Amino acid sequence: MDPHDALPRRPDTEHGLLVAFGQFAQQHGLITRLMHVPIAQKTRTFTPQTKVLEFLVGILSGIEYLRDLNDGPRPIATDRLVAEAWGQSAWAHYSSVSRTLDVCDAQTVEATQQAIEMFSQPFIDRALSAELRRGTRIVFDADLMGQPVSPTSTTYPDAAFGWMDDRIQLGYQLARVCVQTTQDGRLWLAGFHHPGDTVSQVCLQELVCAAERISRIRPRRRTELVQQRLQTFEQPLARYARLVRHHEDRIAQLGQRLEQLTAQIVSAEQRLSRATAAPKTKARHNTGRRRTRKSPKVLGALSASARQRLSARCASWRKQRTRAGQHIQRAQQIIAKHRQKIASLESERETLCAWLAQLESENAHNPDAPRCLWRMDAGFGSGENIAWLIEMGYEVETKSPNAKTTAALKKRVTSKTAWTRVGANAQMIGWRNYRVNACPYPLTVGLERFNLGRTVEYATLIGYRDDPALPDLPSWFQEYNGRQTIEAGNKEMKATFKVQHLMSRSRAGIQLQVLFAGFAPNLVRWSSAWLREQVARPTPKVTAMLSSVKTLVRIGANSPANVQRLGQGTSLHFTSSSALRGVVLYLSGQHAYQLALPFNRPFEFSSP
Repeated sequence: MDPHDALPRRPDTEHGLLVAFGQFAQQHGLITRLMHVPIAQKTRTFTPQTKVLEFLVGILSGIEYLRDLNDGPRPIATDRLVAEAWGQSAWAHYSSVSRTLDVCDAQTVEATQQAIEMFSQPFIDRALSAELRRGTRIVFDADLMGQPVSPTSTTYPDAAFGWMDDRIQLGYQLARVCVQTTQDGRLWLAGFHHPGDTVSQVCLQELVCAAERISRIRPRRRTELVQQRLQTFEQPLARYARLVRHHEDRIAQLGQRLEQLTAQIVSAEQRLSRATAAPKTKARHNTGRRRTRKSPKVLGALSASARQRLSARCASWRKQRTRAGQHIQRAQQIIAKHRQKIASLESERETLCAWLAQLESENAHNPDAPRCLWRMDAGFGSGENIAWLIEMGYEVETKSPNAKTTAALKKRVTSKTAWTRVGANAQMIGWRNYRVNACPYPLTVGLERFNLGRTVEYATLIGYRDDPALPDLPSWFQEYNGRQTIEAGNKEMKATFKVQHLMSRSRAGIQLQVLFAGFAPNLVRWSSAWLREQVARPTPKVTAMLSSVKTLVRIGANSPANVQRLGQGTSLHFTSSSALRGVVLYLSGQHAYQLALPFNRPFEFSSP
C-alpha cells in the first residue's frame, strides 16, 4: 500500500513547503543567526526574534497584509508544525508582530542583513564560480521600482512624491541589483530603500559597490583611461597659468602708470596752487603824468591761458588714473577667477589621482578579473554614470535618457540608409565613436525603430565595449532585451511576495519587509534545487512545479500535507486535496540530501 494512503485525512499542516523551507533554513544556519539579531523589546510569551522570523515566514507564504498571519484563509500563526519546522514552539499573533516591527531600528536591520548575507554567500559563490569556470561574462542588471502609498497618508516615514508607474505618486523608490546565473537563474544581490523623489542616477554607485561586495566579483579596472584623463589636465592648467602671469604683468605696468600719473597730478596741482597765490600787478599814479611800473617777475607765475591748459591736462590725468585703477581691478578679478579655476582643476586632478591609485590597487588584488556587463534602464544612463562604469571596467548597455540624442540620430538617417531588422517589428542602425554629454569616452549607439501599427516609435541604445567594432545589431538588441529578467523579478516581488503592500509604518519595519521580499525568491530557488533531490517519485510535472518560484510559494507553501516520522527519517506527504497530490518529500534521514556548504545542521521536529 502506498504510504500516503495510510495517513489521516486531516492534514498536519496547511503549509507543506513552508515546513520544507524551514528545514532547509535550519540546515544552513539561517534561523540561528536571525535569532541573535538585536531587538530592543522584552520577551514575554515570544521573543522579538521569533516574531521577526514569523514575518519572514509570512512573506515566504505570500501574505498580502500582516493580519493574514491570523485572519488569512490559511493562517500561519496557528500552524504549530510550521513553527516547529522553523525552530519555534509556536507563532505570535500578528498584532504582536506589528508591535515588534515598530520597535526595530537601524541596528536590527543591519544585523538582519548581515545574517542573510552570511547565509546567502555560499550559494552565490557556488553559482558564480560555475559561471567563471565556463569563462562566461558575468551579467548584472539594475533597476528602480516604485512603492506608492496613499497620496493622503502622513504616517509613512520619509515618503515623498516621485515618478512611479508612469505618474507622480507618494511613496518610495526601491533600487535593486541582480546577477544572472545558469545554475540558479536570477539572484538578487542587494537593494536600497529611498524616498520617492530619489532618481535612479544617484543610486548607481551604491548598487555597483554592493553587487561587487556580495558577489566577490569585479572586472579589471580601466586604469589606462583614467591616465589619459589625467593628461588632459596639463594643457588647461598651463593655459590658465599663462593667463595669470599675463594679467600680473599687466597689473605691474598699470601700477607704474598709476604712480606716474599720480606724480604728474600732484606736480600740476602744486603749480596751480602757487600760481593762484602769486601777488597781482599794481599801477602807480602821480599828478603829472601817468607812468606804469611793472611788478618784479614772480617765480612760478602762470598766465591765465597756461593755467587753463595745465588744469585741462590735470583733469585728463585724473581720468587716466581712474581708468588705470579700473583696469587693475578688472585684471585682479580675472586673476582671481583663473586661480579659482586652477584650484578647481588641481583639486579634480588630485581626486582623479586618488581614483587612479584606488583602481590600480584593486587591479593588483584582482589578477584574474572576469568580463562583466552592467545593464540598466535609461534612468541610470547619464554621461557621468556611463563614464564611471567604463572606468570601473564594466561593459555597459543602457538606453539614452535624453530625447535629444534620438532626435540627433534621426537627422543622420536618409532615404538611402539601410536599416537592419532585429525583431518582428523592430529595426536598428548603429554608429561607433559617438559622444554624449559628460562622458569623455566614445560610445556605440543604435537607433531603434519600432513599427506599432500606424505609428513609428524611436529609441536609442547606448553601449560600451573594449572591442571598437560595431556589434552585431540583432545580437545587441536581444542582449539588452535580456533585461526583461529583472523586470520579471520586479513583477515577482510585487505579485508573489507583495512588496508593494507595506505591512509596517515604521522605518525599520519597511526596510525589513523590503529585505525579506528580496531574500525570499533567492531562498525559494536554493530550496527548490534541494527539494527536487528529495522527491520520492519525480515526474516531469512535479519537477516543473518545483522549479517555479511562483508555484512553490502560492501553491506549495499553501498546500496541506502530512508529516510522517519513521525510523528511516522524516517525510512530507501532500494530501489528495493539494495541487501536489501524491508528492512525497524526504526531509531528513537516509534519503535526505544536504548541500556541501557550511552551517549544515540536522533537522528534528519537536514531539507533537
